[in-house]
Amino acid sequence: MKRASRIVSALLSTAVLLGGCSSGGSSSGTAASSTASAASASAGTVGNTTTAEADIPAGTSISQDQDVVAAVAVDFTTMDPVDTSDTLSGGIQRLMMDGLFGFDDDMNLIPMLATDYTANDDATQYVITLREGITFSDGEAWNAEAAKKNFDKLTDKDLHLKRTSLLSNVIESTEVTGEYEITVNLSSPFGAFIATLAHPACVMEAPSVIDAGLDEAAHNPIGTGQYTFGEWVEGDHLTINLNKDWWGYDAGLADSDAGFKSITFRPVSEAATRVSMLQAGDADFIWPVPAESYETLAADSTINAYAEEGIVVYYLTMNTQKEPFTDIRVRQAINYAIDKDAYISVVMHGLGSKATSIIAPKVAYYKGNDPYEYDPDKAKELLAEAGYPDGFTVDYYYTTTTDNQNAAQFIQQQLAAVGITVNLIGNESAITNSIIQDETAEPSEAKVDIYRTGWSPSTGDADWGIRPLLGSESFPPNNYNISYYSNSELDQYIADGLSTADSDKRAEAYEKAQDLIWEEVPIAPLANSYNTWATTDKLAGVKIYPDGAINIRNARMGA
Repeated sequence: MKRASRIVSALLSTAVLLGGCSSGGSSSGTAASSTASAASASAGTVGNTTTAEADIPAGTSISQDQDVVAAVAVDFTTMDPVDTSDTLSGGIQRLMMDGLFGFDDDMNLIPMLATDYTANDDATQYVITLREGITFSDGEAWNAEAAKKNFDKLTDKDLHLKRTSLLSNVIESTEVTGEYEITVNLSSPFGAFIATLAHPACVMEAPSVIDAGLDEAAHNPIGTGQYTFGEWVEGDHLTINLNKDWWGYDAGLADSDAGFKSITFRPVSEAATRVSMLQAGDADFIWPVPAESYETLAADSTINAYAEEGIVVYYLTMNTQKEPFTDIRVRQAINYAIDKDAYISVVMHGLGSKATSIIAPKVAYYKGNDPYEYDPDKAKELLAEAGYPDGFTVDYYYTTTTDNQNAAQFIQQQLAAVGITVNLIGNESAITNSIIQDETAEPSEAKVDIYRTGWSPSTGDADWGIRPLLGSESFPPNNYNISYYSNSELDQYIADGLSTADSDKRAEAYEKAQDLIWEEVPIAPLANSYNTWATTDKLAGVKIYPDGAINIRNARMGA
């Protein structure tokens, strides 16, 4: 067995190494949920830009006695981590439920409920040592039996949960080999296994919740986290309460005076209203910041505004098993018909960069390609060759936030210029997610035609930036292949990338995968995104992870 006692060092090859920090109906990989929408961009200049946060001397924070409010763009979808595909919900779950492994502020892997692991040479067996002396917030003990119950749920395909495919196709069995030791046997080598355990879907739920069933998991989460669940009134608010007995304080994961007495998250779809709430003191922090409001907030002496590079890529899906998108020429035409520079200028207020792959540059094993240039004449030519000289009509579903609507109208106008009529169908996030993600019809009968979304591979690894989006195993409702794309060659490259822990071999496989995707164009890549957020000037330590999820582990408040 190979020893891996220096967990962080040993995992750098599979972690995202970022200096900074998901969208129109996106997922956590997360599809960047509709939360981190096109507004997830820095304002004013390209690159990371922040205002200095409050200087709060050690031991002087009053945050643990304060109830605070956060305004977010959309409502949560579920509190069941194994059934979550949006970054917003997954991020809040991570505040209440810890994983075996997690991330620091820069998304480097760190031990959480696990302290160590060993792996065999073939990367087919992992022995994980668990942290001792921890209980769930309902008093149940954290031990190997609890870990096994969570692995059993994660791999139970009969539950038909959105994140089952994360590990179900690779885990063969899990065994309790000690009170605080669990052995995971894999059916094939999986080089990204430990990094995958840091995904928000892999946080550990209390056994009592798992035993109570899926409805309980969706509405009443219990974990070992820094916060405990308060209440969720769908469409109005979700409240969590500080767990002052959180084990992470003693482990040095947060300052002893960090954390808020309670946090109430309010979904506010109108971007200007979120900004007004912060300015009026009705919210203590907001994310994302509407791109058009960033400079105003950054100039306000009572507000701290932040923007950092993230790992979300926005793209347009096309149902490749539904005419006319079965024809590669139509898919190529869509790519030529959309002006990416104009998209960045109009939708992202000039603050983004053209997407050059399905994954962002700071994801492990990224390989860029030249963007499809804006060429409406070429688009019309390809459409005519495919038998659509007068275009065609498609439906476009979107979540009714300001930013998603702006993006939908932009794409509608762009495609209209080459003869394609786009019917816009807007709904609340839960309805849109149900239509897009919960589809059980045959791909050719699915409602979705085209759909703009964003994805943040929350493992920081190329595997989770490609497999859930375009792997043949990943059709809804099991995962997020909304393009219903199936290609045996791509599936083989994905398998090759997982079959070894050798970084060079993995890089070769994912390079081939990204080149094939660029050639086959089952999606139209649009732009790489930035994460933005803003707080009152009394807060410090409020951050956004590179995958777009909230990070307030060490948040504090000055008097």
